[in-house]
Amino acid sequence: MKSAIASVEIFVFEAPEAGAGQRGTPRRLSLVIGAPARSPTGEAWQCRVTLADLHRPRTCEGRDSIEALFLAVSQAKSWLAALQAAGCVLARDRAGAEPFALGFGP
Repeated sequence: MKSAIASVEIFVFEAPEAGAGQRGTPRRLSLVIGAPARSPTGEAWQCRVTLADLHRPRTCEGRDSIEALFLAVSQAKSWLAALQAAGCVLARDRAGAEPFALGFGP
């Protein structure tokens, strides 16, 4: 994504089938957040976010750059929460040893 200010690779392990016991090969996703910028009209701020290979880039719009950035982070958090609600396990490494979390409450 052009003008990215933050990115991280996340490894997603699908929920194992009942009785299977082991997780399969993880899917690697890239979470990328762009720099907030003024909207074309100049009346608002926009910030793009994507969870590559799963969600197309989305533009979050706020009254100022902080609100636009916060909305982009909230969108990312929502996408990740949906994966976890579906039973997926998120990790920072391919082995799944280090869990992934955004580091702030619900």
